[in-house]
Amino acid sequence: MRKIILLLLLFLMILSCDKFEFNNPYDTNVTIPAPTNLRIVSNKSSITIKWNDNSTGEEGFIISRKIDNGSWNNNYGKVASNITTFPDNITTDHEYFYRVRAYAGSNSSSYSNEIEYSTNTTVTDFDGNIYQTIQIGNQLWMAENLKVTHYRNGDPIPHLTDNDDWTSTTNGAYCYYNNNSANADTYGALYNWYAVDEDDSRGLAPEGWHVPTDDDWQTLVDFLGGSSVAGGKMKETGTAHWISPNTGATNESGFTALPGGYRYYNNGYFGYIGYTAYFWSSTEYDSNNAWNRLLYYDYSGVARYSYYKYYGFSIRCVRD
Repeated sequence: MRKIILLLLLFLMILSCDKFEFNNPYDTNVTIPAPTNLRIVSNKSSITIKWNDNSTGEEGFIISRKIDNGSWNNNYGKVASNITTFPDNITTDHEYFYRVRAYAGSNSSSYSNEIEYSTNTTVTDFDGNIYQTIQIGNQLWMAENLKVTHYRNGDPIPHLTDNDDWTSTTNGAYCYYNNNSANADTYGALYNWYAVDEDDSRGLAPEGWHVPTDDDWQTLVDFLGGSSVAGGKMKETGTAHWISPNTGATNESGFTALPGGYRYYNNGYFGYIGYTAYFWSSTEYDSNNAWNRLLYYDYSGVARYSYYKYYGFSIRCVRD
């Protein structure tokens, strides 16, 4: 009887092993789910790739990297099972591309989404103005306000100083705060929304860049922790330009937002320099209004409103 019981136990163990091997993700017949939500965290001198692990029993993850227009190095790095980060050193003036796959033995998943990180530090507009840039998450932003006076095709943007002219035009226009060109070096220019309008094929942003959509702004705000805290992470620190107390300002993102003020839509008056940063998006709310983002001297958040297109606001550009 004991012998029969032992044989039965051995038989059950064999069946159990067969079943285990059938479900083992090392088996090349088993599909391994791909990693998702590949993203980047940066501290400027190095970056860390992060992703979501959707597989179980994987042996690890393989990182692929490409620099600029070169070929993919599909075995650039490996990490062990359940590790979902990979630090990497970078150098300036390059674009880095990454993707990740899970593997188990000779079997591997398909690739995750592909992400790009740029260390190109400047961008130049049509007038030859050079802007510093900053990578924030998967977006590359200008770190300074736009001050170009020509569209990308070379057409001049009307420079309107007269209040009546400003409030009556439905064409693109720009000005400087208080009509003082000395403000351009620090705060850039103020543009009405008609200069931003994407239906105008002449283009306002430098080649390869665009005025951010409402979704582009939201991606930035979400990456920085949401609308209640992102403003502090975007604002220049101190009170050299912001009125005290410049609540919550850390500028940990490197965005370096400045309070360039605005030009009012119905009388052309200027206001709130030092107090508020107003940034256009390219997204219309309706035929008369467009979405924007606001940062305040006494608030650490980011506000989202729609304003008349006749207002004069600052512009930051984001790379295509």
